[in-house]
Amino acid sequence: MINNASLGEIGRMMLEADTILLFPHVSPDGDALGSCAALCRALRGEGRTAWILLDEPVPEYLSFMDTEYCTEDMDVVNSPDICVCVDCSEESRFADRAGKFNAGKTKICLDHHATSGSFGDYYYIDGEEAATAQIIFKLLKETGLPVSPDVAESIYVGISTDTGSFQHSNTTADTHRITAELFELGIDHTKLVVNLYQSSSYSRLKMESEIMGKMELLSDGRAAMSYVTQEMLDENEALLEDCEGVVDILRNIRGVELAAFLKEKNGEIKVSMRAKSYGNVDSIAVKYGGGGHVKAAGCTLSMSMDEARDLMRRELCEYWEK
Repeated sequence: MINNASLGEIGRMMLEADTILLFPHVSPDGDALGSCAALCRALRGEGRTAWILLDEPVPEYLSFMDTEYCTEDMDVVNSPDICVCVDCSEESRFADRAGKFNAGKTKICLDHHATSGSFGDYYYIDGEEAATAQIIFKLLKETGLPVSPDVAESIYVGISTDTGSFQHSNTTADTHRITAELFELGIDHTKLVVNLYQSSSYSRLKMESEIMGKMELLSDGRAAMSYVTQEMLDENEALLEDCEGVVDILRNIRGVELAAFLKEKNGEIKVSMRAKSYGNVDSIAVKYGGGGHVKAAGCTLSMSMDEARDLMRRELCEYWEK
């Protein structure tokens, strides 16, 4: 754990403030958005002015969530008392909003990535937590803020998505204990599961089919890699968010221990990696300025897709040679 303030202290700071802006990382996933939504609703319930500041629309697959507090308006709060980066601890993870973050009178970081360093005026970073949503849940409880069913559902989204529906190795007994409390608080589990895992669009399925057709098996089947380009997305009338979870499909192949999925976005290549039982993908990600967890990590490469594929192919193969 890296922290210079307890969750109770951070929570009390927020309650002493009038205006709070929350900053999830770019391309927010279920944990980033779920954590922000839970904290935002809880703070508003206490009469605080709170917003989730984004630089892009909410991903369609998460649009069923409590997103009424999300905005792309940089001027929604002129001079925020507190700015909180959530599920990230580097300005590069929200570069287009970094100026607004630094305009906060007090800056706070809440994250669960072990590769994170100290960030902000006050920070609480715990790599042992399965999801940042677990940190938000504990913050709310330690601060004495009520956890309504809506808040509980946002926390569940964060935990469920970041644990791969409780399949990833980061899932712990604490994860299940928190989830049990969320059930007792009245979450609609069926609604959440249907929206998260049982509502694939036709374009998503088409996109997955093409991506799997381009898959490579490396190192005698111990590693799998595939990719998606903007051209592929355009041809299938799909969005990049339609590729969410593809890296897990690659990892789930029998015999595969490491999986990498490369996505072209804004002239760069976003790499998502997963390990199954004993691999360490974080060791690859940190070499290229990325990070994450032992079993789930990523990085961004400033090169062409062909160059990125060659690089990751080499990295995956060298991992086993070593």
